[in-house]
Amino acid sequence: MGIKSFSQEKCIAGCDVCIEDCPTDVFARDPETGKARAAYPEDCWECLLCEEECPGKAIKISPAAARKLWYPF
Repeated sequence: MGIKSFSQEKCIAGCDVCIEDCPTDVFARDPETGKARAAYPEDCWECLLCEEECPGKAIKISPAAARKLWYPF
C-alpha cells in the first residue's frame, strides 16, 4: 500500500529530509511550493524512514497488512 497520506500543510518547505532519506527516490521537491511531494509513490518500499524522520509529521506510511512471510522450518 505504501504512502497512506502526505500532508502539504504539515510539510516544511526546503526541509528535504524525506527526499534525502528515501532509498527509492519516491519524493521530489515541487518547484512551485518548495515542498516535497510523492513523485513516485508506487516505488515505496514501506521502510518507514520518511515517516520516522519527517520533522513536520507530514507523511503516513501504511505497511501492507496482508504481507506475510512463511518459513518452512
